[in-house]
Amino acid sequence: MEGVDSVVKVLKRRDQAEICQHLQSFNTQHAKTFGFPDLQQDKRKDLVSAILEVLNKDMQPSCYATCLSTIRILSRDKASLQFLAKPPCVTTLLKHAGMDGAEAVLELPEDEVMAEAEKCLCNIIFTSPTAQRLCSSNGCVEGVAGRLKCISDPHLSYDVKLFAVRLTFLLTALCIDIRQRLQLEFNVPALLLSAMEHTLGVENNSTLGTLEGVVLTDEQVDLLSEILKTMFNVTLTGQGRQLDEEELERYKQMTAVCRYMLMCRASSEAKQEELHNHTINLLTNMPRSCLSEVIVRQGERGVGTEYDGWNMDAIMAILDFLERRIDQNKRLLETLSPVLACLIAISRADRNIRKFLRTKVLPPLRDVETLPQEGPKLRNKCVRLMTCVVTEVKEAAAEFLFVLCKENVDRLVKYTGFGNAAGLLARRGLLAGGPSSGQDNYSSGDEESDTEEYMVARDKINPVTGRVEPDRPNPLEEMTEEQKEHLFMQLASDFDKLTREGIVKPTMIGSDGRLHVVEGGVAEMVARAQTPPPDDEEDDATE
Repeated sequence: MEGVDSVVKVLKRRDQAEICQHLQSFNTQHAKTFGFPDLQQDKRKDLVSAILEVLNKDMQPSCYATCLSTIRILSRDKASLQFLAKPPCVTTLLKHAGMDGAEAVLELPEDEVMAEAEKCLCNIIFTSPTAQRLCSSNGCVEGVAGRLKCISDPHLSYDVKLFAVRLTFLLTALCIDIRQRLQLEFNVPALLLSAMEHTLGVENNSTLGTLEGVVLTDEQVDLLSEILKTMFNVTLTGQGRQLDEEELERYKQMTAVCRYMLMCRASSEAKQEELHNHTINLLTNMPRSCLSEVIVRQGERGVGTEYDGWNMDAIMAILDFLERRIDQNKRLLETLSPVLACLIAISRADRNIRKFLRTKVLPPLRDVETLPQEGPKLRNKCVRLMTCVVTEVKEAAAEFLFVLCKENVDRLVKYTGFGNAAGLLARRGLLAGGPSSGQDNYSSGDEESDTEEYMVARDKINPVTGRVEPDRPNPLEEMTEEQKEHLFMQLASDFDKLTREGIVKPTMIGSDGRLHVVEGGVAEMVARAQTPPPDDEEDDATE
């Protein structure tokens, strides 16, 4: 690549004005460059070494910032990592980022230098496992924790805060040992909660549940999104371990802050979608005992969505988010699984939330002539997900509806049809009906009342399809007995052929409520069906 040799010569002369001029020209030229295939490795090494020498000399902050911008551009190319992901480079970047010690941030005068160094570290750590290992033992963890303590410092620029949190996110996502240290040694969940409250302007507010959501700026949304992603990483174990009283209170406060963010609005739909997405993701990590904080007493405000004296605005925000994601029909696993998991968790955690969600998703049946999966209502959309090609989404959607039905098999079949519910029932061993293992976890005082339309048509509803089937002519009416017998024999022959060739496998519902393959084929199925059940009373009398 032309010009690199001249840039290296300028760097070695240590003339700050000349260095800034040449590097700024290089940075402008390659502002959108993400690879340098024509740059030979020896010249790449010389350029990195010369820049690091300047960064370790006594220079003006503007010169440091320009050199760090060049390092940032070079760090986009993986071929540069063998020179950038080494202790001398990483240590130099940590020094200029103010992260080579927990208190070093207070001594750095220029935010521009810190922000550029943080950007370089983000690029290098994201791409290089070597750099990730280095950061476990070179003071980076202490420096990151020290920076998080200063998020509320009004003297720190927005970029410094944003990229400090982004760096923390990368470290906690890519390095399990660093994540654990930040959790246990530095109490990072508390630091992030404080940063989140400060960004929202609700720190030390004991009346958070009574506040109305505000309009957030794009900068607030971006910073909150980074905090929420990082918080998700450091709370992954919140549901799987015993929490002390202080931790439990912190998780409750996190949930309350999440509720407040669901109430807030952004400058655009895209930004609001981003904020709600990360908020819902974090809610999936909250312990079950804390999830009731997502609703508050309605009080005397008289605004918003109320159910039985509780304000359900945050729940409506989650439901609206789910419906938008279903309608978008893109990347179903990553877009639908978290919000469905969140809805399942909050439905199980709080009776009032579950009852409210049932009124919105599974209201009393009136239309009994349409298939459950057909139509524009949220119930129809959720039932369609029960047969989704993405297994995780299919199972989560079925689980959500099952919870709303208080894990009652008959009620689930009533709203979805046996055909749509068969997958969940098979996994749970409930194909033969009967109570589920979790049914006792629900109260019995909120039984629903059937609509008049349903009561009239109940005996006509096909339990498999979940609707009243339209009248159809009987195809056998005009056939003779000989024709019927021929047709039945042909069907039996075709089915036997499919079985012998392994295309289909006959199954029966076993005593455990699950499907079991019948090895003997159709003949054994018929024989089993004709075998009378054992007479327990007769056996007892014989004994």
